[in-house]
Amino acid sequence: MDKLHRRDFLAGSAGLAFLAGLPRLAIAEAHNVLKIAIASETGDLDLLQNVSSLSSYTVVFDALIQYGPDGKLEPGLATKWTVAEDQKSIAFDLREGVSFSDGTPFDSAAAEWNLRRWMGVADFSWIGVSDAFDTVAVDGPNKITVKLKRPVPAALLELTIVRPVRFLSPKAVDASGKQKAPIGTGPWIVEKYDASETILVRNDKYWGEKPQIERLELKVVPDELARANALRSGDLDVIGGDWVATLSPRRAKALKSEGMEVFAAPGTATLIVGFSPKSKNVADKAVRQAVNLGIDRAAVAKVLFEGYADPINDVFPANVPSSGKRHEIPARDVAKAQKALTEAGWAQSGAAWSKDGAPLALDFLVSEESLPGSRRIAEMLQAQLREVGFDVKVSSVDNATMHERRPAFDYDLTFFPTYGAPYDPHGTLGNAFVSTVDSGPDGKIYVADALDAMVKAALDAGGAERETKLQAVYDWLYDNAAVCPLVVAQRLWAHSKRVQNFSLPATDYDLPFQGISLKA
Repeated sequence: MDKLHRRDFLAGSAGLAFLAGLPRLAIAEAHNVLKIAIASETGDLDLLQNVSSLSSYTVVFDALIQYGPDGKLEPGLATKWTVAEDQKSIAFDLREGVSFSDGTPFDSAAAEWNLRRWMGVADFSWIGVSDAFDTVAVDGPNKITVKLKRPVPAALLELTIVRPVRFLSPKAVDASGKQKAPIGTGPWIVEKYDASETILVRNDKYWGEKPQIERLELKVVPDELARANALRSGDLDVIGGDWVATLSPRRAKALKSEGMEVFAAPGTATLIVGFSPKSKNVADKAVRQAVNLGIDRAAVAKVLFEGYADPINDVFPANVPSSGKRHEIPARDVAKAQKALTEAGWAQSGAAWSKDGAPLALDFLVSEESLPGSRRIAEMLQAQLREVGFDVKVSSVDNATMHERRPAFDYDLTFFPTYGAPYDPHGTLGNAFVSTVDSGPDGKIYVADALDAMVKAALDAGGAERETKLQAVYDWLYDNAAVCPLVVAQRLWAHSKRVQNFSLPATDYDLPFQGISLKA
């Protein structure tokens, strides 16, 4: 996928500088201003560039289709869509009476112009509907049909993602076609943005449910402690969000103990322990089985995630569409893990195991920069696996080293988060389980020749056949102990008591504001 590499948040003195300037800002704030922390600046929200924070696009730009709870597809700028029987065209009825915030009408001409900016363009070939694009036909003032060279079963889901699929005013580009202003049809209008904040005002001509608050201020606070302190002091209203400004379970628990409002919801991304396909030791299925049996998922969720995570034994949680049947979460069983090793020819001498003279040693590669908190999790798993007899070394590296070693499979074990809604299941399966796809520094969760063919067949199938073939992929991964799903971290946010009716949108890539009101 298009550089969907896990967050690389900034840290340092910027958070303290922000706090120093807060008192004079807070004095003038009206009660109808919602202040949300973001970890890095929004940037210019160019829909065709990978330079802005993903969480800020959706407040300004709308898509044809919206991703709803549990992956339900809901009308957006399209009120109706019809997929042809051969799945090679999709007809859309566009919402009438909609305008961009600069007054430009949203109609079939504007929709066609937007779609042709990215569909069929090489830079966006990672999106199936773009790679298969043939043409777009204008069928009337508010009707278009997207025609494809081949079926793309995930096409409708792909049209819910953050970018580039959303719609920009045709007047918001320069003579070369480059975006010069973030002007969409969404509920918010960008008033200004810089390195310290982005200010948005309510779009009172928005076609959908209008926000109750009039002004949204996104404050750049890279440091988590600075964010928590600003929430305590009342200088921020909302903090959190995996792709906005992460709130760690430990910090959430501390805030809750102080009487702050903490909001937790089921997550959509799975943390997986991946096995290197180039590792001789973990090439042994019995070793992979022993790892799965030797770890305590419930303890990880309870201790390291402070209860803000759910143990899992599947690639995707149940709230991700087409995620398959549920597999029982195994209880930790050291004796059963050791039995699996013995039956595979591993011999135990004292606390150590070996086979054909090679010790049962594993290198667990982690990076706090790539995945905050990963070292603590790895060290807990290290201790659990040592009781089985594994000799596990935790190698903690910087982000650059992780981005070199992970694609090269230079590890035995390492962590992989799935992409989460709205990118799954097709995003993670197509990127992290197919050997022929370039996944860049993200690497591969697991690859095998047999798996390549199964994943491709599943992603190319439609309807009931797609569900059957996806289940076959999940069953193969489970039967071969090819992955070790660990937990699904819950979506964590905290807010001040003046925030009323707090709720979360369907994905971690969206900002919460809908339905929120503020106490005076």
